[in-house]
Amino acid sequence: MAIDEPGEEAAFDAAGLDSPQAVAPDEVSAEAPPPDIAPPAKPSDDSSQRRQEAARVFALASERHRNGEIDDAVRGYAKALVLNPASADVYNNLGVALRAQGRLQAAIACYQRSLALRPDHSDVYSNLGNALRELGRLNDAAANHQQAVHLSPDSAQAIYNLGLVLRDLGHLDEALACFDKALEIDPDFVYCHWDRSLALLLRGDFKEGFAEYDWRWKLPHNPPRGYTQPLWDGAALDGRTILVHQEQGLGDMIQFVRYLPMVKERGGTVVVECQPELARLISTVPGADKVVIRGSSPPPFDVYVPLLGLPRIFDSSIEDIPDRVPYLAPPELHNVHLPVPFGTRLKVGLVWAGKRSHKNDRNRSCALSEFMVLVGMTGVAFYSLQKGEAAGELEDVACAALIVDAGRMVEDFADTAAVIAQLDLVISVDTAVVHLAGALGRPVWAVLPFANDWRWMVEREDSPWYPTVRLFRQESPRDWEGVMGRVREALRDLARHRQ
Repeated sequence: MAIDEPGEEAAFDAAGLDSPQAVAPDEVSAEAPPPDIAPPAKPSDDSSQRRQEAARVFALASERHRNGEIDDAVRGYAKALVLNPASADVYNNLGVALRAQGRLQAAIACYQRSLALRPDHSDVYSNLGNALRELGRLNDAAANHQQAVHLSPDSAQAIYNLGLVLRDLGHLDEALACFDKALEIDPDFVYCHWDRSLALLLRGDFKEGFAEYDWRWKLPHNPPRGYTQPLWDGAALDGRTILVHQEQGLGDMIQFVRYLPMVKERGGTVVVECQPELARLISTVPGADKVVIRGSSPPPFDVYVPLLGLPRIFDSSIEDIPDRVPYLAPPELHNVHLPVPFGTRLKVGLVWAGKRSHKNDRNRSCALSEFMVLVGMTGVAFYSLQKGEAAGELEDVACAALIVDAGRMVEDFADTAAVIAQLDLVISVDTAVVHLAGALGRPVWAVLPFANDWRWMVEREDSPWYPTVRLFRQESPRDWEGVMGRVREALRDLARHRQ
């Protein structure tokens, strides 16, 4: 018997991405292995007692696991394996717990041992595929998910997991076919609906994708606000006050406040809720009559709408996205002034990492060392816009003469906008800074992982959301060297033209 492990919490990244990244839930064996697993030909009393004790320890560890006590569960599973090393279920559960700790290589080894003991277990093939997918070994992950589906062709979970890795590989039609098949089996499969919406958006099917996107409100970790006022349906406001409330990350807020002028055109007062880091910046958006901080009490309002519900309300397609930039502005008065070395032809800002707690940060972020292939160019001044823990890499990898730490000069995104306004170019991994530079109408090069977020779509170097964005995509998972080599050549050409 197997139960679903609770789905891992989707990442509404406070440091800058966007929308939840799918992390497939693993299957956890719920019952202790029966005493007759791999018995000796003539069990002695001692071996029988060891197996019974192993079953007892496994049951306790499984209970700890279900209660979220992962460290204790790992210790318990390890003890159970000392007593009975021939239990496929214990190896599987240990793999699930190790994956939850981020110890993916060890998790993979556990799943492989489980399959060596019981090679026909569909759930374990799915778990192995999940861990391989998280490591970026997408083809290996797909092979294991295909085996899981072969063994359990009517398992919506197995088919869904296969769809996730096919989506990462860019096989969007095949991925959508998997999601549709899973939903035929389980029409109320919330995570599958959610990931189907992301695949549709990735393919550019915005109308159907944003309609399906409303399934996010059924995700366990993402309940709707539950205001007593009615949800706005796009009707004329006729002088009423509407609350446009914050949802998801900083990058999402920056991307979708472009719709506020369209809300204002419906004839009401527009109150916008946002994170404190964005308050000064969003007050510059046309149509934002009042800005309030998330967590504070909003003024009285008549109707409300979540910010990311606006593309569906306005029936956006890829052809009619409101893409006029800039729609944000830096503050007219600020104290953030960049030093410019003599002879500088090009001023370039760098961001190499997002918040580490983001579920896809393993793929979207890199080390500053990957960016250092750019820094040797003469006539180019580099400025770090990096915030958070990764900013500490400047002291270890670079020096102030090579990269100026502009991140220390800023307190919020309005300050960051003031810095970006002084730059000729921003080069960043997929964080809120890309959205900010794009919304300001400034040139920005986004360095994307092989399996990128839906808003950047596939197989294109530009973005329908931001006319000034240029996309540099990895050609294989984790291939930072290759993609940064192409960025370096493009930067060299740009600096040559400036000369």
